[in-house]
Amino acid sequence: MIITVTLNAAIDKSLSVPNFRLGRRHRTVEQRTMPGGKGVNVARTLKTLGQPVIATGFAGGATGTRIVEQLTAESILNDFVRIGEESRTNTSVHDPTAGTETEINERGPEVTPQEVELFRDKLLYLARGADICVFAGSLPRGVAPQIYADLINELRKLNVTTLVDAEGEPMRLAVRAEPNVVSPNVVEAEELVGHEFHDEQDRVVAVSELRELGAREAIITLPDGCVATVDVDGHPTLHRVWIAPRDAVATVGAGDAFLAGYVAARYAGSAPAECLRFGVACGAESTQRLGAGLVDRAGVERLLSEVDVERLEAPAETV
Repeated sequence: MIITVTLNAAIDKSLSVPNFRLGRRHRTVEQRTMPGGKGVNVARTLKTLGQPVIATGFAGGATGTRIVEQLTAESILNDFVRIGEESRTNTSVHDPTAGTETEINERGPEVTPQEVELFRDKLLYLARGADICVFAGSLPRGVAPQIYADLINELRKLNVTTLVDAEGEPMRLAVRAEPNVVSPNVVEAEELVGHEFHDEQDRVVAVSELRELGAREAIITLPDGCVATVDVDGHPTLHRVWIAPRDAVATVGAGDAFLAGYVAARYAGSAPAECLRFGVACGAESTQRLGAGLVDRAGVERLLSEVDVERLEAPAETV
């Protein structure tokens, strides 16, 4: 079983608005409303890919009820802790004419210490039957930034593989807790290692730096794929994985689809390079539709042959 943790779950509204301009009145040509938050998006993709998954986190108020009901309607197993305050609603506006996307994310509810403790107990109960746990996304107000790190340490005692995709202080502390895999994007990775990336070599060096900070394996997601250091026969091995650019309907949630694809392949026992290849195919396929976490399984299989994988030499700085 795979667990996805979304502590700041949401209802996500995705709108397609041609020629979007601030201060103007517009009408959508396409729209989609669905449960969201990074971990929920990962769970949706995992469900589509046929892997056993349960989504958990916090859900509050009428919005929280809607999140749970819609996940259930999608046949996505879920077990959320109900909280007193209202879960958030996020809005993404895609302009197909200009090819731009604008996201407006609410900050989320205030969570009490008692509700945090209830969640901790629930996660540790669910983890008894789990192999992998994915921590993804931002934290709501009232949740201490070290929560991911604390839970990683707890799950290690249960031999549960942990993956983290977050940002800021929660991610920095999580990396120090030595999760099995971290998967930041470029901006998040720059913040973690403390310097900007100017070229491909900088990104290659950075994944090794993330291992030095604590992560056992590290993946930096890129618009066309990823650069990663993963364990191959017990040795850290660098890979660059990419797919040729294609016109996108929307790119919001592509990183979540990538992570889900990687996790699905890892859960199925695929080799590390093939896990990365499958993740890149899922991320690319997800850009062909409006709404995060949506992929077509047959489309993913078709794209696999277009994904290139290159094994890299370790940079001199990390030898």
